Amino acid sequence: MGRTAGGLGVRAQYDGIAAQYVQTKQSPLRVHVEGPTLMGLVGEVKGLRVLDLACGDGHYTRALRAAGAAEIVGVDISADMLALAHEAEQREPMGIRYVCADVANLPDLGEFDCVVAAYLLHYAPDRAALASMCRGIAGALRPGARFIAINENPDYPMEPDGAYVQYGFSKTADSPLQEGSVIRYLMLAGRNSFSFQAHYFSHESYAASLQAAGMENIQWHDLKLGPDAATVGEDYFAAYLAAPPVVGLSCQRSA
Repeated sequence: MGRTAGGLGVRAQYDGIAAQYVQTKQSPLRVHVEGPTLMGLVGEVKGLRVLDLACGDGHYTRALRAAGAAEIVGVDISADMLALAHEAEQREPMGIRYVCADVANLPDLGEFDCVVAAYLLHYAPDRAALASMCRGIAGALRPGARFIAINENPDYPMEPDGAYVQYGFSKTADSPLQEGSVIRYLMLAGRNSFSFQAHYFSHESYAASLQAAGMENIQWHDLKLGPDAATVGEDYFAAYLAAPPVVGLSCQRSA
């Protein structure tokens, strides 16, 4: 589950599956777990200048703007994904600016009060690229400002006993597992099935890269069910939450 940043390989993956990927935004997991977790961690954005990295079609960029962000910029490496974001902006103008760029080589967009990324860091192919991404994030934050993310869960790089198939995807990883090992997602949608890749890094690797970039107070956060999850049935989410493939992440730029 993710989109972008980390070079030409990621751009090619998501340029090829942009329309299919956007359809997954309607899944119960994304509506009732991913969204509430991310937006809950972000908290109040009214009046803030916000940067949404790996913004894809602008799903959360628009949500953050609607939540009161005074200014918001969305960045993604995939031109096809950004084309969908621009189309949404044309249909319903919200004053959002979109930039096509690699977070590992982020242009100077100024300093932001908050940087958000739903699926970003795990697209780095190696520790050097991960470090570059973290430097880009830190450079876009004003001192003391926060970075909030949904990220690959280092504790569950592989699918335990087919637990995720009931949710419409499977997840495998290279063995033996090493820093930068490929994680493969297959989205199970019959003839419309598609796949993409991310990379494994340990908690220690993420912490080291973020700290080297000038970030502190690094915390990992459990996924949370949204208030409307009962409309689906909380039992539906039990296996997913028992072995969560993704997790929340927060930190802040040193003052």
